[in-house]
Amino acid sequence: MINIETFKEISFRGRMAYGIRCFENALITLNYDLSSWNIVMEYLWEFTSSNNFEDCNLATAELIPENLLEFNEYDKDDIDRLTENEFFYLYNLYQKIDESINTVLTDIHWLGSSHAYSSITGYGKESIKSLEKLINTMIENNFPLPDPEPFLDFSIQEDEGWGNTFDGKELSIIF
Repeated sequence: MINIETFKEISFRGRMAYGIRCFENALITLNYDLSSWNIVMEYLWEFTSSNNFEDCNLATAELIPENLLEFNEYDKDDIDRLTENEFFYLYNLYQKIDESINTVLTDIHWLGSSHAYSSITGYGKESIKSLEKLINTMIENNFPLPDPEPFLDFSIQEDEGWGNTFDGKELSIIF
């Protein structure tokens, strides 16, 4: 069992990386063709290397299956980050996914938004609550949780809680 207290020492970027690894575990558990998820993974891993979290949050909002499937066609006024080709690719991919994928991606989006337009004070209570929700989603769906140990390298003491940028793909188990 994961002790949520462990994550109080991990930066926001480190928590996002953990959340993305949770998503990878869900994809693996559901036996999806991992290469078909490259577009989603590219956008998600931006959180660890970007200084523009607002832009990353726009992308994750568009990646949520429930949100994307609201549209039957690509409309540049409604879609900020995804290209037309990416939109239609994901639209087709999402036609046959398990509902748990929608939930996990939604949880990751809320984790990424947890400190939007604010600063991280203390240990970042809002992102801890969001991460705990994601962990509970993983447990409810019988998806294995990643070991938090590698994420302890990303300290809450770095960059006012946000953590230093890093190439999160190095932590990926599917890239």
